Amino acid sequence: MPTTEREKRLKALKDATEAAQDERAEIAEKLDRGEIEDPEDQEALEHHISRFSTNNIRTFRKKRGWSQGELAERVNGTTSQISRLENGNLQLTMKWLESLANALGCKPYQLISNIRETVKVPVIGWVSAGAFTNSETVAIDEISRHDTIECADVDPKSCFALRINGDSMNLIAPEGSTIIVDVSRKDPVDKKFYVVANNGGEATFKQFKNNPPRLEPCSTNPTHETIFPHGEILIVGRVVRVIHDL
Repeated sequence: MPTTEREKRLKALKDATEAAQDERAEIAEKLDRGEIEDPEDQEALEHHISRFSTNNIRTFRKKRGWSQGELAERVNGTTSQISRLENGNLQLTMKWLESLANALGCKPYQLISNIRETVKVPVIGWVSAGAFTNSETVAIDEISRHDTIECADVDPKSCFALRINGDSMNLIAPEGSTIIVDVSRKDPVDKKFYVVANNGGEATFKQFKNNPPRLEPCSTNPTHETIFPHGEILIVGRVVRVIHDL
C-alpha cells in the first residue's frame, strides 16, 4: 500500500490513466463493431478516444477505411494483435512499426508522433459575421489563383477558407480571423457553426440552433440579434476550424 503522499499521487495517476485507457478501448470496440450509428456521435467519440491514444495506428487505419481484421491480414498478424497494439497493450516494436507503416502507406515515425500532416486550403475571400452581406466568391477553377493557408485534419477537396469581417461571432472567431468551411457537410446540426446564404446571394457566419430554426450570434456585442430565416436558407458548409493569432 502507498505510504507517502507522493506514492498516493502516483497511484491515483496510474489508476486514472488505466481507467481512461480502458474507457478508450471500450469505446473503440463499439465504434469498430458499428454499435454507434449516429455520425455526430461517431465523430465526437473518435475525437474523445484520440486524446488517450498511445499511437496513431487507429487514425491511419480509419483513413484507409479498414477494419482491424483487414489491417491484420496485410501485416500477417491477428485482429487481437492489432487491437492490443492500438490500445497500447502490446509493445510497438520496430518490426511492427515498419510492417504497419508499409501497409498503411505512412512513415514509421508518423505512427508514434503527434505531428499532424497539413494540407493547403485556399483562402477565397471573406464572409460577414453580422447581417447577411454580399461576400466575395470565386469559381472552383479560379481557386489556384488565391492565397492558401496550412491546416491539419481537413479534406482539401471539400474545404476552403474565409476571413471574418464583423464581430457578431467574436466569441468563436474574432474579426480578422480565418474560418475553414467544409462544403461536404451541409446538414444542419443543432449548435454547430455554418456559413449560410439567402436567395439574394448574401452570406453570413452563425451558429445554427433548432426549435425553432434560427441563426444565433456568439458575441460580446449585445446589438447583434438572432436571425429567424424567412424563406429558403442555403447552407454553404459547416465551419470546422477557426484560426487566429493571439
